[in-house]
Amino acid sequence: MDSKRLRKSSRQELLEMLLEATEENERLRHENEELKQEIESRRLVCQNTGSLAEAALKLSGIFEAADEALKICQANLVSNEPPTDQSPIQDTAPVSETKDTPDGPPDKQ
Repeated sequence: MDSKRLRKSSRQELLEMLLEATEENERLRHENEELKQEIESRRLVCQNTGSLAEAALKLSGIFEAADEALKICQANLVSNEPPTDQSPIQDTAPVSETKDTPDGPPDKQ
């Protein structure tokens, strides 16, 4: 508003303009605080996202180490197996003929 118009305004009009400017100033301060809080909230989300990504990478390293340990164990098991040309140990005890009875375990004949 130009200075000529302000000089010609009545005291009542000047007070109303001052009140409107004060209310707008207060509204803008409140909006500014809300925006600051939103920015801080987003900053925290970004920091947590970075932390989560780092945690995922660390967990990935743990899984890679576990996978490597599994491979080593499997290699050790394979190297400790008997050669395939040997036959497995067999039970040499003779199997006797049995007959089922209705009352319980089979009877030997």
